[in-house]
Amino acid sequence: MAWPELSIEDFPPRRDDEPSSLRQDIIDELSDHFACALNRELLKNPDEQIAKQRVLSQFGDPIKIARQLWLDAMKEKIMSQRIMTGISAVMAVCCIVVVGFAWILVQESRVINQKMLEHLATIADRPQPVAAVGREQQILDQLKELKEEQQAAANASSEDMNQISFQLVQDNKDKSPAAGFTGTLTKGGNPLETFTLDAASNAEGLLDFGKLPWGKYQLNLSAPWGESFHQNVSVIPGRNYSQVISCPTAAPAKVPVQFQIKWPGEFNADDWVLLCDFRNASGRKQQLESSRLIQDKNWIYQQNSTEEFSGVYFIDHQNQISAYPLSIDGEFKDINSQQLVGKSSVKMSQGRHILPDLILVQKKDLLKLSELNEQKNFNVLNNRRSDLGGYSLNYRRILGGNSGFSFDEVHTFLLIPFRNAPIHLAQSDAVNGNEGPRYADGIELSKRLVFTASQDEENLWEIKLPYLENLKMPEGLAGAGQGLF
Repeated sequence: MAWPELSIEDFPPRRDDEPSSLRQDIIDELSDHFACALNRELLKNPDEQIAKQRVLSQFGDPIKIARQLWLDAMKEKIMSQRIMTGISAVMAVCCIVVVGFAWILVQESRVINQKMLEHLATIADRPQPVAAVGREQQILDQLKELKEEQQAAANASSEDMNQISFQLVQDNKDKSPAAGFTGTLTKGGNPLETFTLDAASNAEGLLDFGKLPWGKYQLNLSAPWGESFHQNVSVIPGRNYSQVISCPTAAPAKVPVQFQIKWPGEFNADDWVLLCDFRNASGRKQQLESSRLIQDKNWIYQQNSTEEFSGVYFIDHQNQISAYPLSIDGEFKDINSQQLVGKSSVKMSQGRHILPDLILVQKKDLLKLSELNEQKNFNVLNNRRSDLGGYSLNYRRILGGNSGFSFDEVHTFLLIPFRNAPIHLAQSDAVNGNEGPRYADGIELSKRLVFTASQDEENLWEIKLPYLENLKMPEGLAGAGQGLF
């Protein structure tokens, strides 16, 4: 019987949204790792029981590992289900609150109607004047008193309300009004106090949300072409809030960009291409994202990938750029090297661009690029050394991780998914010297790659690849990856 003994029943109860082959894939992968480790131990000691015990002491209980891998694969779906449950609960509470407010308004209306009837009854019980004109004047005076009481009540209830407005101007010499911008103002606090209002700037550039309670808000402002920014707003009791905001005058222009790749050492790059994926994850889809500063405010410009403007490029050893034609759904397609049509430059939107993923691919492996669409984990060598002086090895799900300009602390990753042999981490660089050699499918660069496309300067973007000794090795695990950084 195969060792270790793993079965489908060792996993948690099956979920409806679980991929049908997930459990078997985990079992096959884990069994292969344990079998390879057992073979290595048998070379040291032919006693099978001792060899198995050593493998278990190194890796741990295979059933626990299998369950953890299953949980890592299903974590996103489980969290999505919990979030939807929470949203449903909040919506139910909001409905109850709306019904409560409606009931209160009905009660207030009844009180006002009762006061009017009491006033009319008082008028009817008083001695009538001789002249009819005097009686009509009495009725008018009573109605005037009632109106003044209602106005006083309204003024008392609006004492805690504050005017919130924004004056939008274009970022040019004339500071012309920025018309047609849409704004969303969201009140912070507990679920019973939160609400959202939408407004649009008029021809004078005024974005007016009216009178609102004091407190903390978040403003999300969007240009007609989709560029947007957000900021926090604090409204003090008894004081109106107004602010002048400078806005972009037009959508970011497309400017030419060139690349310069510094290949490592004596590495022969003729048979390799570097895939640069500038897309960032937004929900469940990848989008192109750039930013630019307008009067110290960071405006974000998001675009969907198209066949003409995908945001994914191949760069060869001569720094020739080939746009990668993604599928309609934004997924990778299999191509051949003859389809690469290199150019010296490519058009990018004006502003800052983040490059989260670099992928080294041999030209012969372009025929299986669609495998990158599979959501699987890769061993990634962490750039930060441990207290013991070694590098740490983490799992990372590539092509869809954290993104955007809110995560500037995240590093750029270099992945080599179609290696004949993985990057070999030498014994001296291991996290624990007793663990033996460790292997990785990619590495974390020392910083996040951020580039700026400008209309006024030459846009020559430099990418320096780390030294990867194993890329020069023949197939197999010969050699150690010294000096990875």
